[in-house]
Amino acid sequence: MTEQEFKKAVANKISYYRRLEGITQSELGELLNYSDKSVSKWERGEGLPDAYVLSQIAEHFGVTLNDLTSENEPKISGKFYKKREFVPYLSVGLVWLVAAVVFFILEVLPFGIPRCWLAFIYALPVTAIVCTVFTSLWYGLVSRAISVSGIIWGSFISLLLTLPYPKINYLLIACGIFQVLVIVWFYMMYRTKKQ
Repeated sequence: MTEQEFKKAVANKISYYRRLEGITQSELGELLNYSDKSVSKWERGEGLPDAYVLSQIAEHFGVTLNDLTSENEPKISGKFYKKREFVPYLSVGLVWLVAAVVFFILEVLPFGIPRCWLAFIYALPVTAIVCTVFTSLWYGLVSRAISVSGIIWGSFISLLLTLPYPKINYLLIACGIFQVLVIVWFYMMYRTKKQ
């Protein structure tokens, strides 16, 4: 690895871990007793912090110095795994809590709303949308493709159960076409990423 490649690898890792933690360049600079301009310079690959500061950065982000300076893909430390696991589950739980509240409200209304159980059916595509957001942020292409497929088929089920006399053949054909497009799109993304 050349010096320029090394600087770029370290720059990408510092930027990646800082953003993953959700802190600004200024906040990282304060933690290290450096200015945000220094952090910006490191993240652009125009300079490198000394070995001691690199070890402080690695320690702060919960990774090894080798993880921070290698040309391999950034590792996710246990500190970030906890956040990655907790936030999506909490968000999906919130979707289902809202569905339960809507169901309860519609069920206890004095005039009664028929088919209020559909609130849970509508939660399916909304759950898939939430999962798509988090898979786009933190997970790979396969997870993202599955989440997008969940949007398609969750919407299919919602429309099928909501419409009075749905043309099931047309809905099925439309969803099938969308599914094929999703597979082709993610396959192209995978091939592009692999090159």
